[in-house]
Amino acid sequence: MQYREFLPEPFLTRQVESIWEMQLMPNMVNNTFENLSPDCTFDLIICPNPVWVQFIHKGRWEKLPAAATLIGQRSSGLRFHVLQPTRLLGIRFKPFAFANRLTIPLYKLTDQLVPLSRVFPDTPGNFADTILQEKDPVARVEKMQTFLSILFREHWEVDENFRAQLNFILNRKGLVRICDLTTEFETSKVTLSQHFLKKMGLTPKKVSRIWRLNYFLQVQNEQKLANLTAMGLEVGYYDQAHCIKEFQSFFNHSPLPYFQYNGSLLRISQGIINRRFSNYYDPRA
Repeated sequence: MQYREFLPEPFLTRQVESIWEMQLMPNMVNNTFENLSPDCTFDLIICPNPVWVQFIHKGRWEKLPAAATLIGQRSSGLRFHVLQPTRLLGIRFKPFAFANRLTIPLYKLTDQLVPLSRVFPDTPGNFADTILQEKDPVARVEKMQTFLSILFREHWEVDENFRAQLNFILNRKGLVRICDLTTEFETSKVTLSQHFLKKMGLTPKKVSRIWRLNYFLQVQNEQKLANLTAMGLEVGYYDQAHCIKEFQSFFNHSPLPYFQYNGSLLRISQGIINRRFSNYYDPRA
């Protein structure tokens, strides 16, 4: 499976984490252990032909059409099913990218497939075809960035307070208590929760759980099949049972067989996680 990323132009880095391409092969992704990790980001995905996707906790398969689709912030693993080799093109937006931009309540986008035209009505109708018809990858990226520059032509302010709250959790790899946030940002638990739901559609507790899971995947990538209980304790799980329960809630598998399979999407997720935690995508964000 091929996966590669392109960093966006500097003027886009406040909202966009990366532009990416991923080649899906039926014999590699049509497997129950092949999951992308949840990560709280939003993805604009362009498909040349229909692909079936499954948010693990929802259970059912949904059709990702041959078009441009926004995938809302993922709160569980994501599976793919393809019948033929398929190259997906995508733009990954940061968790706070749409905080003050969309009229749709952001909690309604969580784990949802939404046509791009519903989110951004001014999107040209031939946008997806224009991108897919371009054979040169550099030219594809340039066209996607041109679209983003049009999307951002109005002054799109980042909510700095909300970004600081998210970075507080990210920099601690999810190892925070809600009271740490309320104390740091001088707010109540209820206000903080409502703020997160409004600004990105997930509660601060859910964000913390997802990034702690990501930290667990990072530690596993560094230590491979070392003692899972020790790794779980290192990332803040109470004991082995807590670690397994949390892992299963996101992937519907316990950690050991999942890591033993060592799927392609696991390795892709771990690479993304390592880059995100190292601030590779943008040291200011």
